[in-house]
Amino acid sequence: MPNERPQRLAEIVKTAWECPAEDLPSLLAQECGSDVELRAEVEILLGQQAQISQFLEQPALHHVAESFLGDEISLQGEVIGQYEITSLIARGGMGEVYLARDRELRRNVALKLIRRGMHSREIARHFKREELLLASLNHPHIAQLYGGGVTRDGLPFFAMEYVEGQRLDEHCKERQLSIDNRLQLFRKVCAAVTYAHQHLVIHRDIKPSNIRVTAEGEPKLLDFGIAKLLEEGSLPNQTMLTLAHAMTPEYASPEQVRGEVIATTSDVYSLGVLLYELLTGTKPYRLTSRNPKELESAITDQVPERPSTVCEKRPTSLRGDLDNIVLMALRKEPARRYESAAQFSEDIRRYLEGLPVRARKDTFTYRASRFVGRNRLAAAAAAIVFVTLVSGVVMTAKEKRKADRRFNDVRQMANSFIFEVDDAIQKGPTQARAMLVRRTLTYLDRLAQESDNDRELQLELAAGYLKVGDVQGKPYRPNLGDSTGALASYRKAEEILQ
Repeated sequence: MPNERPQRLAEIVKTAWECPAEDLPSLLAQECGSDVELRAEVEILLGQQAQISQFLEQPALHHVAESFLGDEISLQGEVIGQYEITSLIARGGMGEVYLARDRELRRNVALKLIRRGMHSREIARHFKREELLLASLNHPHIAQLYGGGVTRDGLPFFAMEYVEGQRLDEHCKERQLSIDNRLQLFRKVCAAVTYAHQHLVIHRDIKPSNIRVTAEGEPKLLDFGIAKLLEEGSLPNQTMLTLAHAMTPEYASPEQVRGEVIATTSDVYSLGVLLYELLTGTKPYRLTSRNPKELESAITDQVPERPSTVCEKRPTSLRGDLDNIVLMALRKEPARRYESAAQFSEDIRRYLEGLPVRARKDTFTYRASRFVGRNRLAAAAAAIVFVTLVSGVVMTAKEKRKADRRFNDVRQMANSFIFEVDDAIQKGPTQARAMLVRRTLTYLDRLAQESDNDRELQLELAAGYLKVGDVQGKPYRPNLGDSTGALASYRKAEEILQ
């Protein structure tokens, strides 16, 4: 029976969220009966019905009725363990976060405590579980746990890194960061989420207010209060409070909204919503009201518009690959999204470096456009050589058979430029030049066999061999160091000219 209690609590809270305000008292009386502790826990999580309408703005676990607590007691100046409380930072449904001073290490910390009057076994388990999750994570872009303990009143607390900075979206807006700078910042957030996933933790509440940017411009991921473990039993006392609606709906995945099984791809979806907002300044859903049912329907059914169509200021910079990257992360079916936050981040890296991305179908035309985009000078030079060779073929082709054969040679050479040379350029300029020399020599040798007595074509062939010889080993200029190959090319040019 004890193991069934969290599930029962979740079912009552979910039903109550969907219950009209006038029917709420009778529903609680019917569902909780004489179990006073159960009803108190439901009321703590549910809050007053007037606060339920605010659930679009905050995580569902933070919807609590202030009237249940009475007057708030200021803890300013109170000493808990080695920490002296300075001021209140934030107040949520179960806990409060205070700015405190570590009197031993002389540094500021964020001290999180269960709120007075909120203590129960389930909330204590949930609170302790968040501390244990943070203890398992050590990453430069995740707020670090310093330690924990119990107050004189027997309430658990833990101290963590105090991140003094702006929300991620406000930081980008205030500094008017470029698209590329926003993407670089976002990739650091992805790195933090990837690290959490590697340690079997799903955050489940990724949003701008849970990501703070320090004065040095480094993002920090906060608030693992409703995070979930991928493997049950990974931590002691694993029985905990798990609510299907424990989330911030506007950043939740379709499977979260439907109360289905949650996986790392749910965080990928939330990252997609976050990136959409960072790039466009708006959320991906078209809503006519703040009605929860409408939002739920939008999340599960509505296909978001392309970021480039909703952003008037930077449509051209968003159009194409970036559109596809964001929309792939926001696909309704988890299996069709990026498999991981790392894969999501990798596609952004490839976009920033002008490489083909996973979110775009890999066609010859697309690869060619990306190749030209990141190698404009090399592509222009190659295009001149290519056009010259094609023109020579067209000008000197006297028979259809020869023209067809030469066309096939040109086509093969074009494919080589796009694919093999592209790969070689990524490995280094020397390998790329060597690849160009090999392909050009192959083509020139074939053409030389059919040049006959075409004087203009022979002159072009000779010039081509001379140029290749220079690249292979002409002294006192950058070359491949292939003096033997260079002499062979020069001799071919000499023979043709003679």
